[in-house]
Amino acid sequence: MVAGQRLRDARKKANLTQAELANIIGVKAAEISQYESNKRTPRWPTFNKLLDALNITADEVLGREMTVHDDEGYEIKLAKEDLEILSQIKANPILYKTLLADPERNVQVINNNLKRVLPEIK
Repeated sequence: MVAGQRLRDARKKANLTQAELANIIGVKAAEISQYESNKRTPRWPTFNKLLDALNITADEVLGREMTVHDDEGYEIKLAKEDLEILSQIKANPILYKTLLADPERNVQVINNNLKRVLPEIK
């Protein structure tokens, strides 16, 4: 996921339209659209206003890794999106156990089926 999509998701999570967000940070709605479609990058002061208005961090927008600790003292770094995918897999016990049994083979099966169902995936 690219930064523009993350901005769009954060704006929608905040229940703001592009026009409302633009009004809050003092730019035109067209600029918000360009930021969200990755056609334009906000200057630093505008970027900071976006972060404040959406109550997010630069790391979240840029997709930087986050550190995850478990009870056994392990530490790994994951992008927020990766953590979400893993959480969704773990929430589905049948899928989780199937993937755990033979991860490489089962991921390949899923990939092949996705290509068949969604031809735009290459």
